[in-house]
Amino acid sequence: MTRNRMGSGLVLLAVLWLFSGLSWAQEQPAAPGGVEDEKTIIAKGEGVIFQGDVATAKEKALDQAKRLAVEQGVGVFIDSSTMVQNYQTVNDTILAKSAGFIKSYVVRSEKTEGSVVTVEIEAIVKTAKLKGAVDELKEVLGRKEYPRMMLLIAEQNIGQEGFSYWWGTTASTVNMSIVENTLINELTALGVRFVDPGVLSGKLTQKDAYQVTSAGLSTQAAREIGSLTDAQVVIVGTAVANNAGALMEGMKLTSGQAEISVRLVNTDNGEILLSASATGAGQNIDKRRAGNLALEAAGKKLAAEISQKLAAKWMAGRGMITIEVEGLQNYRMLDAFKQILTHQIGQVSGVSERKMMKDKAQLDVFYSGKTSALAKELTLKSFPEFSVRVDSVLPNKLVLTLVPSGKK
Repeated sequence: MTRNRMGSGLVLLAVLWLFSGLSWAQEQPAAPGGVEDEKTIIAKGEGVIFQGDVATAKEKALDQAKRLAVEQGVGVFIDSSTMVQNYQTVNDTILAKSAGFIKSYVVRSEKTEGSVVTVEIEAIVKTAKLKGAVDELKEVLGRKEYPRMMLLIAEQNIGQEGFSYWWGTTASTVNMSIVENTLINELTALGVRFVDPGVLSGKLTQKDAYQVTSAGLSTQAAREIGSLTDAQVVIVGTAVANNAGALMEGMKLTSGQAEISVRLVNTDNGEILLSASATGAGQNIDKRRAGNLALEAAGKKLAAEISQKLAAKWMAGRGMITIEVEGLQNYRMLDAFKQILTHQIGQVSGVSERKMMKDKAQLDVFYSGKTSALAKELTLKSFPEFSVRVDSVLPNKLVLTLVPSGKK
């Protein structure tokens, strides 16, 4: 199968984005006698006074100033070799723990203009600790391969009876839904690559199992459709927009409310990577247009949730690879192979036996590296009772044959 890494261009765009987003933060020279792993940064934050709550507005302004100070520090370690799509993931992950990178700070000034509170701080940022966190994130993200994805989202808009979905038509007349188009626009900007459903022209045979109900498309059906392309992951789910009535009594504006629920599934081993949901609202004189706006708003929120959950999963450093083992002579041979995986292969944190039938078995291996690296290590190592022959390598699946010592 074809694999695609996240694109690595647009460095200039990343630099422009970085400096435009940090217009409020200015790095200052280190304090006299300062330490090399610390930097003094001046940053301003703003908070909006809502319903007269000045204290909360000040707190939010201070929090924003701290985040901007740390963001300035993050930018120091994002070099031109870093992928622009990864920058946002690295940035967001570190900023979620921004307080841990600030050694101390003082408030230089505070003022209120209208409903906005502005706080300026002078913060000492622990850049050594920050650099370590950035390097760790970059290393983790650098070894992850963004899989090619396929969208299988059934959509129902206001005034529409039942769901509509592109795989219910011929692949040559594919009509992507509003949610699918929104996800493509949002996630492509982060480096995700999507499979064009048009490649299924002539391959996709309509089956009853491909029909969508209120429960959505089954995981098995989604895997079947995705396996006809080189998609490693399918995003499958439903999106529904409902008429919430007039926005206000006497007004002609209709309020549309949308809800989306999806799950991400590996096509090669059936693992559900994550599930996500989002809601959105839209208003328009035309009811269907209100539904469109609501679906688009929900789609944008969903894209953000998917990217955040994927980043969190990557940072956990624990992916699951399904290994199908063939050539087993007995259960003792399988147990010996499990012991090898557990104790002799690096980056393996767990092995779970799913099933064994005759000379075949299936294992779930929790591994923090690439599948190809695991396959290579297994073939290069020597074991007393058998050698390992790799028959198939997929992003999340290996098919292996154990060959007893003395045999070819």
